[in-house]
Amino acid sequence: MPVVVVTAADRASFKRCRQQWDFGAALRQNLERRQTPTLPDLDRAVRDALAVYYFPGMWDWDRTIRLPLVGQELKRALTRQRQRQRQRQRGAADSPADEENWQEALDQGQALLDRYVAWAPDADRFAPVLVETDFEVDVLDPVRPDAALVTSVGEIIRYSGRVDMLAVDAHDAYWIVRHRVADGDWPPTEQLVADEESLAACWAWEHFYIGMAIAGTIYNELRLPSGSDPEARRPGRQLRRWPWLRPRTAAARPAVRQHEPSGGGRSVPQHRRMYAQARELRQFKPIEQHIEDGFRRTWLRRSPADVAAAGRLLGQDVADMSRENLAVYPEPSDEKCPPCPYLAPCQALMNGTDAEPILLAGYRKRPPEPPVEGRLGGRAWSLGRGAAPPKFSRRRDEGNGVQGGA
Repeated sequence: MPVVVVTAADRASFKRCRQQWDFGAALRQNLERRQTPTLPDLDRAVRDALAVYYFPGMWDWDRTIRLPLVGQELKRALTRQRQRQRQRQRGAADSPADEENWQEALDQGQALLDRYVAWAPDADRFAPVLVETDFEVDVLDPVRPDAALVTSVGEIIRYSGRVDMLAVDAHDAYWIVRHRVADGDWPPTEQLVADEESLAACWAWEHFYIGMAIAGTIYNELRLPSGSDPEARRPGRQLRRWPWLRPRTAAARPAVRQHEPSGGGRSVPQHRRMYAQARELRQFKPIEQHIEDGFRRTWLRRSPADVAAAGRLLGQDVADMSRENLAVYPEPSDEKCPPCPYLAPCQALMNGTDAEPILLAGYRKRPPEPPVEGRLGGRAWSLGRGAAPPKFSRRRDEGNGVQGGA
């Protein structure tokens, strides 16, 4: 049966501004700028590097072997970005300013990871199970919650996304981990609570692997040091590469052991019945937040009712997106418009002029994404936990008519 895929980015764009969504979504005009800014995405590169740091298959390796691979992945990630942008720019050479931007991003990323790998062993209270894993699930019909949502011509609509990491804590509860690089002040905690994409990922993952309960989201935020920050790199200061040998007190040891021979993250008991453990966790605070040394980690627990409501809201949003004769209109604001890549054609439409010449001159159909090279941990469970997902007992989602799978 034909399938239509809606991504988390599509949904966010639709809720931000319908005109922006109409220009850029794959299901609509699917346009992008012909000349795109050649700025490095440090957030994406750091997340790629952390996927290597938390790769379950290497979780118990000696850090002197594993940690240099993290720095190498940061450099490779930025190089991949640069190559893709050169291809889109038809091989145009970088300017001196571009060269400086990429080198600055590499230096910032290396300094940030230096500090992170020294801080994380004492802060991690979880063990990784999967990293950089995609999911795709049927969206539920808001009118008939026991059936999948379909288009007017009978195509099944699926919701697609990716989680940075799936982790298990010392209480045998599963969490979805989101890595983020912050430049400036920390986002308000209320913004994390209102994060629809992360909450929808909890719902989607429970349908991706039927029977698995997700306790909530762990926001793992890394802040870039500012010029006034004592941790910032100063001229002439040499950072000690991978300072993993600092002593740790017994009190500072993490609840989930790691980085130990033949053990590490695998020391957590193998996938005990998560549906039974989840109820015990609800006794704790819904939000736990720790800020230290330029890092913030927020444990945001979600109740079964919250997760179920997120699935219903997703169905309502996607049903609106797929409606025939959907009204498309701009939603201008001082916050949304300046960074929007479709500002020029949108302004033309709002002024009652023809936007087609602007679109033909400055935009093109987005080309297909190139094949993605294999990602560590993208489709396999931790080597210490067996080659296949565990068998979960069915719980509240039984009978919803949605099939999960690896």
